Amino acid sequence: MTSWYNACDKAAAIIRESIPVHYRSRTFPGIIGDIKVLSSKKALSLISRKKGLGKQYAWLYLTQGIDQGRGYQACAVEALDSVLGTHREEIIHGRILDTGCAVGVTAGILSLDHIVGFDLFPDLLKAARLTDSFTGTENLYTAADMTHDWPFDCVFDTVVCGMVCHHLKNQKDVVTFFRNANRVLRPGGSLVVTLPAGSVAFAGQMENIIDGLAEFGFQANRKYSGLVLSVDDPRSLFWMFLVVARKVSDTAGRTFISPEFGFPDYRTPVTREQKGEKARLTSTTSRKIKHERFELVDSDMLCKRYGEKTFIFSELSTKNIEE
Repeated sequence: MTSWYNACDKAAAIIRESIPVHYRSRTFPGIIGDIKVLSSKKALSLISRKKGLGKQYAWLYLTQGIDQGRGYQACAVEALDSVLGTHREEIIHGRILDTGCAVGVTAGILSLDHIVGFDLFPDLLKAARLTDSFTGTENLYTAADMTHDWPFDCVFDTVVCGMVCHHLKNQKDVVTFFRNANRVLRPGGSLVVTLPAGSVAFAGQMENIIDGLAEFGFQANRKYSGLVLSVDDPRSLFWMFLVVARKVSDTAGRTFISPEFGFPDYRTPVTREQKGEKARLTSTTSRKIKHERFELVDSDMLCKRYGEKTFIFSELSTKNIEE
């Protein structure tokens, strides 16, 4: 893992030299904010038209999204590794497809080799290949859009999607994603999805996602699906949501999708003062805390512990400290 983090730093230094000066002031949240309000076609067009913006995005991903494990995207994969524990290789196994792979963060942190990854943005894929060139890893990365038919056959044992699914606000895109995941997975294959804080508002919404997977031929593993929390520093709480499922059948020709299934357009409520304080604290390229211990609140316990309370920092950190 450390060697991959060091490779990210080397790749970032090389990419930085080729970024036009007028794009170097663009921030990680700013670029992500521009992208997430657009369709995939328009988002790709934006990055393609503004030469150099994609490089800045890749550099920011490596320096702030990864940041030697302190970045949110890196922390999410370390949390996944931690809560799956000794069962990780049973769940994430065989031939692996990483959807929305970005700079290859899942493969890098989990020390996976010969996986297939795809992402919408070519500059992120170039960064992934550059990083792999320093570690000697041989992964295959290709550009593709997860809201359209994926360019793969039924050859995979695991489909991983880290911190991307929540951008699928259109139900048609949600259906396309899960149908594609089912189609490319062999019978009994694993689906592993992580969702960031703010993508699920309360426990009932998590239940809607887990229950809705059955319509796509998946059976959720409730033991490994739920809320993941850091437990090493309550002052800087990390949390995300995890869904682990197994393919038990092909997707039916016509799938009934409840209007409640999907990823709601929700953000953790904060005041103007809290938002300003957060911006000041995260304005540097590195964070002070690297989380190393995590807890999984499984889907059955989730409703018992939190009920219909909104997932916000004060509620989660208080519960975490008490227990």
